[in-house]
Amino acid sequence: CTQAGTEQLPVSARQLGLYAGLALLVVATGWFLFTQETGLQRPTASAGGADAFVEDMDLKVLNEMGQLEYRVIARRMLHYPGDKRFTLEQPDIKLHQSNGDTWHIVSERGETTEDADLIWLLGDVDIKRLGNANSEPLHIITSDLLVKPEEEVAETDNATTIISKQLEVHGVGARADFRNDTLELRSSVRGRYDTSS
Repeated sequence: CTQAGTEQLPVSARQLGLYAGLALLVVATGWFLFTQETGLQRPTASAGGADAFVEDMDLKVLNEMGQLEYRVIARRMLHYPGDKRFTLEQPDIKLHQSNGDTWHIVSERGETTEDADLIWLLGDVDIKRLGNANSEPLHIITSDLLVKPEEEVAETDNATTIISKQLEVHGVGARADFRNDTLELRSSVRGRYDTSS
């Protein structure tokens, strides 16, 4: 009886050692997985990147009679998570007017709302009206311009230069009402008028 008891003791110790080893393995595996999932998480290549994009965007907006009112072209439009605006690369806006005038507005980058009813052109902005039978060519140079294409209005608080065939005017802050062909410079206005042209 004593012999049988001493024979079972080593078997129990072996089983206990096996269970302890398995338990340590489970704990170690759990710790490893926990640190991988909740520890120092490294951002992936797409972290902070765009969640949607459009290449060679070309948006055409028609009026109630089906005529082209304005067009917004961009090399790329991107949307970032949590941002209500869309980012535009090389935006190009064309405002088509009933009198035949077309205003062409470009910049290197910009932002717009989902409906493209507000467009912020950032950095240097170049605005041109090609001449026709009704109007002469006009060139406007500015920066950081807010365009409201449905209203055919654009505004900036920055330095602006207006150049026509006979006139060159500089000022700070400008509002352009393309529909009514009015350009307003708000302050520090100076210019020159060439009567020989």
